[in-house]
Amino acid sequence: MSVRKSLLVSSVGLMVCAQALSGCGGSQKPVDTTKLFNVQSTFGSDFKTQTKGPNDIDPKILGPQKMPPGVTFEPSDCADYAANSGRPPKGIRGKMSMVSILGNGNQLVAIAMQSDEQDLPYDGTDAEKCKHVSFNAGKLTGYLDEVDAPQIDHAKTTGSHSEIEITGKDGQQQSRESYTFTAYLGTALVQVTANPQPVRGQPPAMVDADRARQLLVDAVAALRN
Repeated sequence: MSVRKSLLVSSVGLMVCAQALSGCGGSQKPVDTTKLFNVQSTFGSDFKTQTKGPNDIDPKILGPQKMPPGVTFEPSDCADYAANSGRPPKGIRGKMSMVSILGNGNQLVAIAMQSDEQDLPYDGTDAEKCKHVSFNAGKLTGYLDEVDAPQIDHAKTTGSHSEIEITGKDGQQQSRESYTFTAYLGTALVQVTANPQPVRGQPPAMVDADRARQLLVDAVAALRN
């Protein structure tokens, strides 16, 4: 995964120990990640959807993301937090499924993940002091902010908004924003990312963050049904 894409899909979270059907530490019935595909019915005919899975969890989305050389963060002690934000720990094994939705100038991607054994928590030890993190890597600058996430029963939810600005070789600047919302369900996890749909020759559309929030709610409901 490229550094740009990694920074765009980051999300801010808190440590969680919550499960959909039972309390912390109890056994949880594994979810069928392909139930995520049922969210397609919540979109009209003017949206294009595509599904993928179930597949083994991609190790590329696990563990801290690789940062570009010379990148600096503000606050400086939020570097590790930003690198690990929204990313399950290395070594997780299990299944995942994905739905991609295009329409209304937006691209939404929902992922459902079910681990074989261990919980999928997010270490938010530094979340309070890292609610706003800016970064600078020369021609790539941006920020990562914590935003409100929808409340879901028996789940811990988190949200983030990021924007990056890239300066090309010709000196022209391009910016792009992204929203990410995550629901932690013990050994399962659901994540929704919303970006502008790229259209050549046109400025990026405004991201419909509320639609992404609703998609997270609908995705969790689909897994639990």
